[in-house]
Amino acid sequence: MPEPTHILSFTDILCGHCYFANARFEQLKADFGNQVELSYHFHATYGDVHRKIKQSGKSESEYGAMVRDVADRFDHVEVHPDIFRKKIPTSSIPSHLYLRAVKVLENEGIIDPADQKFERMMWKLRLAFFRDLVDVSQRGVLDEIARSLDIPIADVARAIDDGRAYADLNHDAKLTRSFNVQMTPALVLNEGRQVLNGNVGYRVIEANIRELLTNHPAELSWY
Repeated sequence: MPEPTHILSFTDILCGHCYFANARFEQLKADFGNQVELSYHFHATYGDVHRKIKQSGKSESEYGAMVRDVADRFDHVEVHPDIFRKKIPTSSIPSHLYLRAVKVLENEGIIDPADQKFERMMWKLRLAFFRDLVDVSQRGVLDEIARSLDIPIADVARAIDDGRAYADLNHDAKLTRSFNVQMTPALVLNEGRQVLNGNVGYRVIEANIRELLTNHPAELSWY
């Protein structure tokens, strides 16, 4: 069996377009199965939420209204009416660091990778913020969500405290710079030769992957 095509997905827990695009990635896995290998990496688009909103030139209410307007185009997601207006997280980085710690536990076999707790927690954090208006920059909130998935929070704390989670988050930052990822969501294919930035439709993603699966990367069709 040939090696799966490796796809790097760059994401931010507080990015609305990443929340909306999750269904596309689930469809991608359903359509291609073990032909593709999707790995998640974090890019802090919302690393400093309050300054990001301020730099947009919008008030918090206006920024939230913009996110809700985009969400109205998708019938598969829910967005709280007070998004980015109340209980605004300070940063997405605490969530990213916590998730990196969960992934460390998967990689080391402390939790079973087959349970997909890393991806399940990622989705729960998005729902907590966008649907339920929970401040996911708070460590207590992150612990509570981890407990709901039977993730051992003492082991998570150790992976953070001893630097393992920081090291992996730093690796994400290096990949971001290496592939010149400037926004989320972003998909990197073909060892960086193809980068799909932003709110890219599923058919575009599918076409790029089918081209890679059909043709050897060195012999891609020019049609």
